[in-house]
Amino acid sequence: MDKIAIIGLGLIGGSIGMALKQANPQGLQVIGYDSEPDAGRKAVKRGAVDKAPWRLIEVIEGAGMVIIATPVLSIRESMENIAEMLSPGCVVTDTGSTKEAILGWAEEFFPKEVSFVGGHPMAGKEASGIDNADPKLFQGARYVIIPGKGADENAVKAVLDVVALLGARPYFMHAQEHDSYVAAVSHLPILLSAALVSATTKSPAWRDMSRLAATGFRDVSRLAGGDPVMSLDICLTNREGILYWLGEAIKELAAYREMVEASVQQEGAERLGESLSKAWEARETWLTRYESKLDDDDRQSATAIPSASSTMSDLFFGTQLKERYQKILARQDSPSKERRPRPKQQP
Repeated sequence: MDKIAIIGLGLIGGSIGMALKQANPQGLQVIGYDSEPDAGRKAVKRGAVDKAPWRLIEVIEGAGMVIIATPVLSIRESMENIAEMLSPGCVVTDTGSTKEAILGWAEEFFPKEVSFVGGHPMAGKEASGIDNADPKLFQGARYVIIPGKGADENAVKAVLDVVALLGARPYFMHAQEHDSYVAAVSHLPILLSAALVSATTKSPAWRDMSRLAATGFRDVSRLAGGDPVMSLDICLTNREGILYWLGEAIKELAAYREMVEASVQQEGAERLGESLSKAWEARETWLTRYESKLDDDDRQSATAIPSASSTMSDLFFGTQLKERYQKILARQDSPSKERRPRPKQQP
């Protein structure tokens, strides 16, 4: 592949470009496009792209791969705009935080000669924009890959090659499963963070209260400092999953409120202490696995690419993940009411 085009030169697109340029694959040209010309100029200056033409056709023409790294709703517009510019055999991927809607748009707009492979790097910062791009942003991070309908094995391999250059770890999922999971672990935290900021800053006492706000408030409110456009797009395209997990969070908050109210009695205080201890233990267990980057899925040494006659389950590495994929397919065939977002345990 001689030319990769990146649409959207913010934090994610810029970081991808910088990582690719630093990896320096022989003969690779990275071309960028952003609706803000200043972002394009900065991307060139920072070494994220070789050049950033202002005409989209110059960016897309002849590209073997197009990476769309814009807010979710802008991905739809980008797909529609580039559909007729794409060369036969081109691979298109994205970095959007929701996947069901995006895969549907790809099927709607792209010709059969183009393969779409959905992607979502599980990495980021609260600060956005090309000024905050970092070539090491994806090092060791999960990178979700969801092949679109009709995507061929070479297209999937091409995306896996890019993920490897970024230093990330590929992880295959079904789109509905992805959206339900990230609603819990990525999208719900954004709204909890925003709710904390809203609740406290609306208080008449906020001016005095803010003088006492320190690292705890800073850490929990961090996600409220993210790009509001991106957060809005996430909510609009993953509404069902977010509503489910908001409901679960509200139940937990209500339970904690009851325990705090009952803590005037020894029994109530013991229940509150037990709940806080269990939450602490659950977080420490997750944090240990996260920081060690150790997972049952990661004990396999490589991701296998299927032959033309293989099923998509062969995209997984090892029997355990193949069985996981078969369970995903079984859920696809079940009635829609059985596939509503709900708590799921990783196998």
